[in-house]
Amino acid sequence: MHMTETTTKHTAPASPIPVIAASYIGPPLMPNRDALWEENELPLNADALVNEVMGQPMRRAGRFIKMVSCGGLACLQQVSPDYLKGKKTGIFLATGLGNVDEILPFITQVFKHGGGFPSPNQFANSVSNAAAFVMARICEVTGTVLTVSQEELSFESALWLAQTYLEHGRIDIALVGGCDIFTPTAEEYRERVNVSCGNARRLPMGESSSWLLLGKNEEQNIGHILAVDFYDTVGAPDQRFDKQTILSDLCDARGKGRIVLPGFRIRQTDLNGWKDGGWETEDYLPCCGIHSTASAFGIARTLREKTNSVFVHYNCSASGRHAFVSGSTKS
Repeated sequence: MHMTETTTKHTAPASPIPVIAASYIGPPLMPNRDALWEENELPLNADALVNEVMGQPMRRAGRFIKMVSCGGLACLQQVSPDYLKGKKTGIFLATGLGNVDEILPFITQVFKHGGGFPSPNQFANSVSNAAAFVMARICEVTGTVLTVSQEELSFESALWLAQTYLEHGRIDIALVGGCDIFTPTAEEYRERVNVSCGNARRLPMGESSSWLLLGKNEEQNIGHILAVDFYDTVGAPDQRFDKQTILSDLCDARGKGRIVLPGFRIRQTDLNGWKDGGWETEDYLPCCGIHSTASAFGIARTLREKTNSVFVHYNCSASGRHAFVSGSTKS
């Protein structure tokens, strides 16, 4: 297992990638359901979610591991139990902050009073790729298991990486998810995600665990991922993005709904060109709040809830890097 950071410009896949299943779990901790929630009540206890999805408790597991496991399993429960058998399966977990709620107590215990002895459970839960390992063990996956961290473009990076593995035949199936959890206080959370009134929209902080199951040529699907592209606003001119090029590269959208999903750093003025082109804005963030992998929630929710549409998720990092994920939903 690896913690991977991607830094290169990416290109679209050679062909659309079928999405076999999708799931999302937001702050209310209800699989594939929208519900009201309050930032000041977070984080909620995840034990009820674990019992609902897994049917048994996860003793000794930290909250991040529980959220990752429940999100991934909620996605897999939409296909037959033996769907992964005989297939080369890869797991790609995206996270901006990882299990920071477990790492901080662990470090505090180690350095408290000049050194201490943390419990083995604290150590196990503090390892950055522990959640992906647990997910792989639950799914009985012995192949590719990667944890990808690229701040608020983590999910887009993991999605592109999964597409690359699928296209080159290294895997047959990819389980790709994004998970970030609420840290002890909203103020600390905003600081860690680098959220301020000048670089993000004014929305509550949140959390989610949202997943896509990708295949190759499966006829049974709920939609497709058409492209994942990254562009810089600084540097050489050929590295800068052009929204018109992005739109022209999409599949023929005639007769289909057009949906743009804005990330939490995208301002209203950034959407004017889309609106003029007949694109409808779907603001999913009030349903999940601001967090590094919120894009996974928005994309999974769109694939489940919208039909006969093409969509583009438009995201931007604090450093000015732009990411576009385009896809289509089934008629």
